[in-house]
Amino acid sequence: MKRALPPQVIRIGEHQVALPAGVTVLDWGLERINVQNPRIRAFLGSIRLVQGILESNYSLLHCSPERLHDIWRKVRKIALLIRTEISPLLAVPSRLPRLEEARQGAELSLEMVDRHVLGPLDRFREEVPPDQLLDLRKLLCVTIGQLHSFLQDSFGELLAGDPRSLHDADYFLSKRFPQDIEEAEWLHASVDRLQDYLERLEPARERYLTALAAELRLRPAVPRGRPWEDTLVLLDVLVAGLTPKLKEVLALRGVRFHEIEILDRYAAEIPARCGTLVELHRASVATLDGIEAATGDTEDEREQGAQDLLVCHAVFAARMAVLVDDLDRSLQDLMTFVPVWLDNIEKRRALLLRRSAEEAGQSA
Repeated sequence: MKRALPPQVIRIGEHQVALPAGVTVLDWGLERINVQNPRIRAFLGSIRLVQGILESNYSLLHCSPERLHDIWRKVRKIALLIRTEISPLLAVPSRLPRLEEARQGAELSLEMVDRHVLGPLDRFREEVPPDQLLDLRKLLCVTIGQLHSFLQDSFGELLAGDPRSLHDADYFLSKRFPQDIEEAEWLHASVDRLQDYLERLEPARERYLTALAAELRLRPAVPRGRPWEDTLVLLDVLVAGLTPKLKEVLALRGVRFHEIEILDRYAAEIPARCGTLVELHRASVATLDGIEAATGDTEDEREQGAQDLLVCHAVFAARMAVLVDDLDRSLQDLMTFVPVWLDNIEKRRALLLRRSAEEAGQSA
């Protein structure tokens, strides 16, 4: 008799959560990244739009034409988001039974919404003629509430079926939850973009820093011409491109204190080392040019001048190699840190669903 395999376990912060039987960690990982997290973002975006136009029926019937036009524009955008983002994501089955049940319920609700809510809205054009404004006002009195109910109810059920939650839908429907998730999602997206930027810098780092340091030690001469110009381009990218991105992420909410310390060090260290390297190169070139210009006409003077140039080249090249190594190491350390940081943010973002639900349950 074949023995059933024990359920696989995912780690959420300091907690371990067992997956349903037959569902692997890889199954849930792919579903979470490709479907469930995009669902959360799509629903949150639509819910925020609806919350911005929740008005009393009296206000909808008597608001100014300008306000009515703004409401109508947002309702059309919500309808578009539901059809182009939420609908395709709800069509993807889930491997998790509870989440699949919630998905099927949301998909069924969406069919009703499309037929009875979005369909009537299609009768109105983007620019509504004056003689149809009253009909639009009356329709919006019903439609906005129906859209809000569909989005909130479906969103709560989908999150209640998420293994990262404690199935406390009340917290998911609160005003605090969308704000917490939005901040976590924005931090994750920003660090993900930073990682992508660093990955695109990696070939240039190896070519213009790692290789340059090796060349300076093999042939102790101050670089000039195209090789140094290419390195200057990279240094400029690090100062004007990478450093602002580091400072931008530093300003986001949700960055832990020790992460701020690490990132702030790189944000100060990398441009400082770039500036020092550029100034050292300028000083070395000026010194070498001065020695060449001051060399006399006699053979002894020329020989002495050549020896002085060799010594200066060796001294400056050795110092430049140390600086290039230091800068190269800082970039490598940053490139190692960011993926680990991103993984920790992903875990904290998942734990947010669980921990906040626990807090909501305790306060209740």
